[in-house]
Amino acid sequence: MTADDPAYAPTLESPLRVLVLGSAEPSWYTADDTLRQERVVPALTACFARWQEWGADLLATFDDDLLMVGNPRSRDTSFYLLYEVDDLELVTAMLNLPRQELEGVRLDRYFRFEALLGRRFFPAE
Repeated sequence: MTADDPAYAPTLESPLRVLVLGSAEPSWYTADDTLRQERVVPALTACFARWQEWGADLLATFDDDLLMVGNPRSRDTSFYLLYEVDDLELVTAMLNLPRQELEGVRLDRYFRFEALLGRRFFPAE
């Protein structure tokens, strides 16, 4: 198969673009303010910092809470983080970290994360 074959798939070239989609779980909304501010938010901040330490390059963030309140239902997610990464293994490590205890908190109890893998959209960049 060659690049001019219509069935030819694009190659994965580094860096890859990863869009991390996130939303708060019901336990986030039922947790008291002290728990959220003193334990969960610092753990979330530490998680994002660790991703960058591992080599994920944060390009942009987006939180659509201006026109939505509560647990997202129509889109299932409410915040988005766009990264560039060198390989797929980093993405799997990133999404595994919330399953681990970090700063004494398992973030998967408070947030749901999902990743979309792609590449830059050449007509716009």
